[in-house]
Amino acid sequence: MAVSSSPFRVVTPGAAAAVPHLSVEGVSLSYQASRGPVQALDDLSLTVAQGEFVSVLGPSGCGKSTLLKLVSGLMRPTAGRISLNGKEVTGTRSDVGIVFQKPTLLPWRTVLNNVLAPIRAMKGDARAHTENALNLLTLVGLQEFANNYPNELSGGMQQRVAIARGLAHDPGFLLMDEPFAALDALTREHMMLELQRIWLSRSKSVLFITHSIPEAVFLSDRILVMSSRPGRIVQEVRVELPRPRTLESMSEKPFNDCAKQLRQMFSKA
Repeated sequence: MAVSSSPFRVVTPGAAAAVPHLSVEGVSLSYQASRGPVQALDDLSLTVAQGEFVSVLGPSGCGKSTLLKLVSGLMRPTAGRISLNGKEVTGTRSDVGIVFQKPTLLPWRTVLNNVLAPIRAMKGDARAHTENALNLLTLVGLQEFANNYPNELSGGMQQRVAIARGLAHDPGFLLMDEPFAALDALTREHMMLELQRIWLSRSKSVLFITHSIPEAVFLSDRILVMSSRPGRIVQEVRVELPRPRTLESMSEKPFNDCAKQLRQMFSKA
């Protein structure tokens, strides 16, 4: 696996990124449940470089979504430190965009006004951002649906609106919590292509939560494998497949070799 021709390279867990945009250092989280204390995360460390796409892969219940909530500032860790651009995360921040598993669009607002929702939440001038919101809808291929309502869109279209909404305030960092998990297989493949295209055009740093090995291999520069609870990083791998990746890439040997080796790691995590 160390040979240079391999599309899949194991690196040291927690190795420092060249230009850290996100730094998670020794983070643990415990909480009190009805049946006693629960240790959700234990001494977890990771970095994401500027413009890097990093996926977190792990079994259900390992703390992937909890990690995202901590990075977003929606929760505070029991121990450790999380920083973005060198500044400790102590609450929600305007330089972070979030895309959840479900689109969670406001049904009484048009597509355009759903994209503008973060601007209004930050007390910004929605009218001044309308052109940018329309450009984002063009970016996700939904410019013709700006005045439609969410119930008039398919699930995949709604998720594209959610991605546009996550980018509306031009965050430097994008957090995505299994955004394609509820979609059918064909729509998921289309959305992977769309997300790769958007990421390549916008150069955002991305932390992407998933339980899908093919999804992680297709999208990522690096993949972090988490253990079962209490969650911690047990493997860190670099995917060196050329970009842009296509659906045909998924049937080629280098891609399948990556997926196979990850699956072996994942089974031991």
